[in-house]
Amino acid sequence: MKILFAGDDHPYSAYALKKVIELARNTLADVTILVVAPTSASKDVDIPLSPNHALIQALHRYRQEFIHELGEAGSPYAQERFSYEWKMVKFGLWEELKVCRGARKDLKIRLRAGHPANEILAEAKKEGSDLIVLGCSKGSQCLWQDPADVPQAVVGNADCSVLLVKEDKPIKRILACIEDSTVSQESLEMINQMATIHKAQLELVGLTKDGAAKQVEYTRLIEVGDYYGDRGISVKNRLAEMKEFEAVISKETDEDLLAFWMGKKSLLSVLFPKDWMDRFLSTCQSSVLVLR
Repeated sequence: MKILFAGDDHPYSAYALKKVIELARNTLADVTILVVAPTSASKDVDIPLSPNHALIQALHRYRQEFIHELGEAGSPYAQERFSYEWKMVKFGLWEELKVCRGARKDLKIRLRAGHPANEILAEAKKEGSDLIVLGCSKGSQCLWQDPADVPQAVVGNADCSVLLVKEDKPIKRILACIEDSTVSQESLEMINQMATIHKAQLELVGLTKDGAAKQVEYTRLIEVGDYYGDRGISVKNRLAEMKEFEAVISKETDEDLLAFWMGKKSLLSVLFPKDWMDRFLSTCQSSVLVLR
């Protein structure tokens, strides 16, 4: 598994990093920690921000916290593997540096310059990430400090799953919504990991359209429930009308994680207007896991 954590220097990013650490501890994933410098930053061969810049300081804190939690001796993330690598100092001049990496698992620290959403998506594609994790403001909004719409842009355009962490509070229940989108093995396992890590009650919600519960949708709901039941995870099943979905998540997502499968042919994107992503993420009071 490959996890990309994208952060800035605000508290919601520090909360999101805690979820990354929990996932990494449980899955032994390869992790990349990314910060994006503003578009005004220089793109010279040298670092585009000063060492004292708030974003650089945040990047260092995230690395230190990850290593503190998971980098002890014997850990696959322990910094025990040394090698020599070339770094361009300026055009036509290189210097060979000694680099320390994790014993068996990679922890990459990356800095990009550009529009945050674009650079996050580009990094995820380059690394072949399975999951992007980023924080956002809590409550009735889901925003970044600058620019504000980074969470919506990442969720709406990512090829992989995305976990949006709204605030630091326990996850007691996972509300996983299933409709016509494809349910992949990787997405099933991701829910499994989240339920295991948080010891959370899993509730599967089969979304129906115009009161119709087709046999194939109901069968899928039962099959998914059996998958988790066989793995010792407590599961509840129920059906909900698609047009009432927005009302459901506005009332039932306190101390929960809302998860839903979002394929290219998802009925959610068809039934809701073009601004459905903004409305949906703002309506939901809890963290959100978009599965692909």
